[in-house]
Amino acid sequence: MQRLVFFVLLLFSSQYIFSNTFDSIKGYWHGFGLILEIKECDDTFCAEIDHIFVSKEKNPLEILDKNNENKKLRSRPLVGSYMLYDFDKNPDSKGSFTGKIYNPENGKSYKSKIKLLENDALEIKGCITVICQKTGEWLRVDIALNESGQKVAKLTNPLAIY
Repeated sequence: MQRLVFFVLLLFSSQYIFSNTFDSIKGYWHGFGLILEIKECDDTFCAEIDHIFVSKEKNPLEILDKNNENKKLRSRPLVGSYMLYDFDKNPDSKGSFTGKIYNPENGKSYKSKIKLLENDALEIKGCITVICQKTGEWLRVDIALNESGQKVAKLTNPLAIY
């Protein structure tokens, strides 16, 4: 009986670990007031800022990377820049992917870990030295073009409202 229980636990845990692959997290995500696209970047993967949610009087394409430590990059738009970069395509033994996250609010990059959760959200952790803390969760979105050719984002798993 113990062998059967062990086998079933092994089967389900390995299924979860192997489902947490790079292919399972590719695509569009909503978090931190942004829409980001996780995609391949050479031998690693990255997340490019696709859209910034701002008030109607602001153009998201005119939001600049004004806090970047590299003064030459301060005039570039944030849309099209990378928030995640140098992430390994293979998760560690805990199912987390390791790389770097860029914080446009202070212009600095930090070690980061991301992990696909059972609810299909992406857990984001920022790390300083060896301490990693959860900084948020991103929600998966589907992107489609409307009749006028504009991108429209729809949450894949809408949140319950009550």
